[in-house]
Amino acid sequence: MSDDRDNLLDRLLRDDARRRLPDEGFTLRVGQALPPRRLRPAWLRPVLVIGSAAVGGVAAWLLAPAGTSLAQGYVDLARLQSLTPSALSALGVAAAMALTAVVLVVEEN
Repeated sequence: MSDDRDNLLDRLLRDDARRRLPDEGFTLRVGQALPPRRLRPAWLRPVLVIGSAAVGGVAAWLLAPAGTSLAQGYVDLARLQSLTPSALSALGVAAAMALTAVVLVVEEN
């Protein structure tokens, strides 16, 4: 019983959605009433990239245990020893760089 009602409702909604609404120039009027698009300053993107890299790097450095070696961390990761303090530090730096890449991609679009 419920399937029949759902199918009927789906069909009614699809039929209703196929009908065009009269626009009468509404879309054009709204588009013309919008303010012009503001251009971002040219310096904003480099500042965001450098800033996010700096914040991520500092966060990784501050959260790293004392006396850890980043190079040793990458060696530990290569040996699949991912829970050593050095490996966690290396992962933190890699995460900071990944964050920088995300900022680049988001800012590009």
